Amino acid sequence: MATTDDPGKYRNYLRYGICAVAVMVGLKYGFDFGNQISGPLMGVVGALNGALFCALISDFIADRFLPSGERGRKPR
Repeated sequence: MATTDDPGKYRNYLRYGICAVAVMVGLKYGFDFGNQISGPLMGVVGALNGALFCALISDFIADRFLPSGERGRKPR
């Protein structure tokens, strides 16, 4: 049972923050790229694709460096 002094709680907040920043970066650059190559509709598609890609990559990296207690990978 998690208490208010659980250090894993803050680690999860940090992971969520890292993923949120990565999603914002993916949205911005994905939209810019899609908008340049084919217009606003492709910009929206590129933004969604960029946000998804950045979220997956940042979650993988955050999971390696900030494992979240029971869910995190255990070293061999």
